[in-house]
Amino acid sequence: MKELKLINHSEVISNHQFSKQIEIKEKKIIADNKKLIAIIGHDIKSPMSSMISFLGLLKEGAFEWNRNKVEEYIEIALKSAEQTMKLLDGILIWALAENYNNSFQPEIIDLKEILIEEADNLELFASLKDIKITLPIISEIKVFADKNMVKSILRNLISNAIKYSHLNGKIDISTLSKNNRFLEVTIKDYGVGMESKVSNILFDSGKNISLPGTNSETGTAFGLSLCKEFIDIHNGKIWIISKPGKGSEFKFTLPLGKL
Repeated sequence: MKELKLINHSEVISNHQFSKQIEIKEKKIIADNKKLIAIIGHDIKSPMSSMISFLGLLKEGAFEWNRNKVEEYIEIALKSAEQTMKLLDGILIWALAENYNNSFQPEIIDLKEILIEEADNLELFASLKDIKITLPIISEIKVFADKNMVKSILRNLISNAIKYSHLNGKIDISTLSKNNRFLEVTIKDYGVGMESKVSNILFDSGKNISLPGTNSETGTAFGLSLCKEFIDIHNGKIWIISKPGKGSEFKFTLPLGKL
């Protein structure tokens, strides 16, 4: 009888452990779905919005403009479509890597090239509000990081700055070496800014806080929590300096790479 009780007790423990494993897997699936929604919501929505806007302009003025003007707008829409396709490819690669638990692949990369690429990709989005993006005058910056994650971080933070910037505004991007170990990147806008009670919980994945942009843009806050997660993986930090009506500075660090 005692032996039977021990067996039953062992089965209870085994079932409990199995249930915990299922619960952990379910939580991971939910977290991965949130990441995917965040990436689609931020990285895909911007070029799609640009494409729709320029196609709308083309539809309204196609019969009034000359051939060169029409070709110019078609070229802009085509570029936006190509960018969307690249982002979709990136999402598929990320999702596949997640399935094989091999999503973090750091290497020595030139951050300057990525900054220029992502600023160019978001130029159409910024041009809809006549916003200028300025980049640091630098030769090259080597960091040890996952290229796809860094691209996603920059896309989210720059598009966020555009969203909360005023018409005819500007966004300044700068870099600073910290103790020869980390690189600090700053994305500064001069838009609406925010209260400390908002900035203090902005990166919390459990808080879905998203205020409308200056041009009534909508979205979710998942993109910022995703940025924090990616930066945490690199052992970096992300924080905000902001005041209402004075704009915001989003700062984050990445480990420097050897030249």
